[in-house]
Amino acid sequence: MMRIAIRWAAVTVIAATSVAGVGAATSRFETGVLAELNRFRGDPSGYAAVLRAYRPRFEGKLLVGEGGSEIDIMTSEGVAAVDEAIRDLRPARPLSRLRYSPLLARAAADHVAMQSRSGAVGHETNGRGPGERVRARGGGPYVNEVITYGHHGPASVVQQLLIDDGVPDRGHRLSLLRESHRYAGVACGTHKVHRTMCVILMARTADGLPVVQRPEKAEK
Repeated sequence: MMRIAIRWAAVTVIAATSVAGVGAATSRFETGVLAELNRFRGDPSGYAAVLRAYRPRFEGKLLVGEGGSEIDIMTSEGVAAVDEAIRDLRPARPLSRLRYSPLLARAAADHVAMQSRSGAVGHETNGRGPGERVRARGGGPYVNEVITYGHHGPASVVQQLLIDDGVPDRGHRLSLLRESHRYAGVACGTHKVHRTMCVILMARTADGLPVVQRPEKAEK
């Protein structure tokens, strides 16, 4: 794919013309990405049918952009990766709904703001990875980050992460299928090279901090 082969980043990877920042409203595009994520997680098996409808967009290994606004993308695997994703989703059970996290969205927006200007790709912002960016916003490092470049629609963003063309370990797909995720923050914006980009940070908690284990009550 003409998007970086991003692995899931954890400590143990357009309609929006402005990027969500401190106090900024979430754009329709970003809201749409989160809604599409929850559509998929609510019925992964049923979402396999959505991916089947994606197959006709391929001309050999060339993925033709939708609506004249998306760029054409030369993939590594063509429909083979799509068919594999369909096979993986068919037996998958429903997953918990992702709730919106303002803190994760701000950390994602920091990354979009930097790469929008520089045209860079990848997970680092001034040498800081996803966990460090979340920490800088007052959270913790226990997060997964996925990124797409060049996709203009919420459905296209999610579908490309699930297909995960050119990524041998299918880290993006595994990240989206991760049951322990409960919260997500989304930031999307323009990109100097690929026109658009979208960053999604997911975590078990709203701030990327570990789940606090409450002590059991002493027996009387």
